[in-house]
Amino acid sequence: MSQAYDRNRLVELFGGDAAALAEIEREFLDTARSAHEEIRETEDPDTIARAAHRLKGASGMIGADALSQVAAAVEQAAKANDLSAVRRLDERFRHELAKIASLMSGSR
Repeated sequence: MSQAYDRNRLVELFGGDAAALAEIEREFLDTARSAHEEIRETEDPDTIARAAHRLKGASGMIGADALSQVAAAVEQAAKANDLSAVRRLDERFRHELAKIASLMSGSR
């Protein structure tokens, strides 16, 4: 089973300071949860696509490849104006986000 995200990527980007890494992880989770909430609370495909794009980039940066892939799929569905596909992806989205949050909380 692959990791939910690659903490080593954070260390490579930002160094090994535990407090700094914890802050970056908190900021990532805030961003991810905010994007997820934004996606769930709107029917506007453009808003959904922007939130998913933002999360895709942030997830890719920390090595959260599975979440980045879900965000990319949500973005693509929103751009295709397929809100039913966006909603179907929500369970995977929540699952990946929960895995990352659990792993991050265990690293502190």
